Amino acid sequence: MEGNFTQAGTSYQSEVTEECIAEHRLWTAVITLAVEDWRSGSLRARREAQRFIFENESDFSRACAGAGLDPTSLRGKLLKIGRKIEMEGPWTHPLAA
Repeated sequence: MEGNFTQAGTSYQSEVTEECIAEHRLWTAVITLAVEDWRSGSLRARREAQRFIFENESDFSRACAGAGLDPTSLRGKLLKIGRKIEMEGPWTHPLAA
């Protein structure tokens, strides 16, 4: 039998395709949420999203692969539309008393 059939001869091509589509949509949603958080989330959400997008090579690459995206290209495009936030905190200078 060919690779598109189970032992009983029943086609499972549509099940695999639906599973692939669902996984692709899931990873696309993960990337989309991270980008939205990085662009307009709370400070905490922006920092976490920035770490995920720009510093977590393995997880971000895995998510991009699942979404069918090139992580290096996506990072470059994101840097063109936005800028990284300061990770140290909202106050970079001590306050005068």
